[in-house]
Amino acid sequence: MTHNPLLLSVLNRLPGHNGWLKHSILSSCRDMKDLPEAIAEYKSKRPLRSKGRIPEADRLLREAETELRRLKYYRIGYKVLGESDYPASLALIEDPPLLLYYRGTPAFNRKPGIAIVGTRRPSGSAMRQAYQLGLEFSLADYPVISGLAFGIDRAVHEGALDGYGATWAVLAGGLDRPSPLSHRRLASKILDKGGALIGEITPGTYPAKYAFPRRNRILSGLSRGCIVVQAPSGSGALITADFALDQNRDLYVASSGLEGASSDGTRNLERQGAPVISGISDVMRDWGRFMDIPTVDNVPGPGGSDDLARMMKTELDGRLYRYMGGWFEYRGA
Repeated sequence: MTHNPLLLSVLNRLPGHNGWLKHSILSSCRDMKDLPEAIAEYKSKRPLRSKGRIPEADRLLREAETELRRLKYYRIGYKVLGESDYPASLALIEDPPLLLYYRGTPAFNRKPGIAIVGTRRPSGSAMRQAYQLGLEFSLADYPVISGLAFGIDRAVHEGALDGYGATWAVLAGGLDRPSPLSHRRLASKILDKGGALIGEITPGTYPAKYAFPRRNRILSGLSRGCIVVQAPSGSGALITADFALDQNRDLYVASSGLEGASSDGTRNLERQGAPVISGISDVMRDWGRFMDIPTVDNVPGPGGSDDLARMMKTELDGRLYRYMGGWFEYRGA
């Protein structure tokens, strides 16, 4: 269904995180002349806990017109809640955004994503494993999702970029202002290699403190599973873990994130029952990824970098599989 972009922008700017309510009002609006009635309906129906005074319609229109210019200039697209190309997994969470903005070319409903998160101040071993996980899931062509922050997030994105798949960075501000500033080159590299920047915040908006926890529900909502690599108590990564559990996502902790002062949060997740994983093979086994392979013959491990590159290419062609640290050649229909 084609919606009026200006009307979409105005409704999306109404205060409160009530995506489905805004969607229902959108469905009853034919054009801009219905806007006053739409705003009145939203005022009467929004939950009491929704904060924020609703601006005058003229101001909303001016801001929406500015937003549309920014969307065009920065080549930012959006998916509309309720439409077939909106991420199906995100639409199922408690409070999906009416508009999901994106830069790049994310294939939202092609394959389930994996969210990988953690502390901004990780240990060396946790950084290495975060990079390894990003690389492995990227080579297996799963969208690798993280938050573009320092530490674990950066290592995850860089690992995914060194693979063949796409990585998505979910931001807490406008997609025209990636944060932190020092990671803007990384954001550009993500876009250059077929990945995406994703978020719900209108363009031109700097990230606010409250937006980071809200962002985390999208990070987990886009994924099938979430890996917390390393997190101390009080880490934002634990908020993502809570959202993942609330959204019925698979939750894992990385083996490297159980030692040291920055691991109180991950150790607590393990005590609560989160499986400990060392690599993609543990997650794939949990997801039943290899159950459809009828027979396999063990292939000796690669002897050098040339062999490794050849085997990875063969793996991507669908003729070779890596499982539990070994290489297996596919034999059968």
